[in-house]
Amino acid sequence: MSSDLRKAILENISIEELLREEGFEVIPRGRKLTVKGHDSLVITPDKGVFTWNSRGFAGSVIDLYMRLHGCDARTAMTALRKRLPKYSRQHAAGPEPRQREPPKPKEKVPLKLPERDNRKWSRVYAYLMATRQITPTVVKWLVQQKTIYPDERGNLCYVGRNAQGTVNYCARKGTLTPKDGQKGFRNVVEGSDYEHRCVMNARPQHTKLIVTEAAVDAWSFASMLELHGLDFRDYTYLSLECTYEGPLGKFLEENPQVKTIYLGQDADEAGLKSRDRCRDLLKERQYSGKVIDKLPDARAPGCKDWNDALKYYLEQQRIREQSEPSREPIMEPAPGLELTP
Repeated sequence: MSSDLRKAILENISIEELLREEGFEVIPRGRKLTVKGHDSLVITPDKGVFTWNSRGFAGSVIDLYMRLHGCDARTAMTALRKRLPKYSRQHAAGPEPRQREPPKPKEKVPLKLPERDNRKWSRVYAYLMATRQITPTVVKWLVQQKTIYPDERGNLCYVGRNAQGTVNYCARKGTLTPKDGQKGFRNVVEGSDYEHRCVMNARPQHTKLIVTEAAVDAWSFASMLELHGLDFRDYTYLSLECTYEGPLGKFLEENPQVKTIYLGQDADEAGLKSRDRCRDLLKERQYSGKVIDKLPDARAPGCKDWNDALKYYLEQQRIREQSEPSREPIMEPAPGLELTP
């Protein structure tokens, strides 16, 4: 990435603007700014920098984007470049100077869900049960809960709901297998609530919360619970949709009854760091309940997340049953799940 692009981002995109677009409420505090629910995050607008005291890091709008989305600098700058529509035409002549006055809050766009196309259910079922190997019981439950549905292109649409049961988040995931070297289609629908992200099966009586990086990992975890004879309906699921810990804090503000939190992020460096940040947040909030790490089975080749772990577990069960066809199938506990109350 060129230094010109970095300069254009720093001069044209303010930290306040980024935070507002990500769904945070920015609050003036003297000559500085802070964020509702994160008063240790302090922004100095005239210098274009922030300091997050409780997390022990600081930096520019690029650094903040990296932390919010759990990505590297190149990915952050590529994403932020899309917010510079004039950059490609003007960078040779130099970017326009950024307005030093704080930008006015953008009017929130209402969430408009993609149109449902019931003719495309077969694509969604094949993706979830064949490609991802989510158990049929969990898939049926997701349909009954109106958490998933197909759009007119056969994409999987999934929704999150707030404490009142109103849909406030929606994302779409492609159901076709991407070509080699390409990423599958994924899109967060405009108007989605980034502050809460994707909350599923929230109930006032639920005291157990499972946190994952992606919705399919939450459904994979639910499938593993079912396979081990546990009722997955007794849990609330929070998909961060990235590695940023903020939605966990927001969820706990609205659900103080939660007594046990299972951190099910990926078993890679970014996932481990996300777990650490979640623990820091919980310590900052003086959370008194249990916090339990639920790492996917690291013995599986290339096992990074809970969907990998589910597929590996089912494959091992098939191998075991084929080697002993007369034996009743026994679902031996997968590492990490045997301690799940």
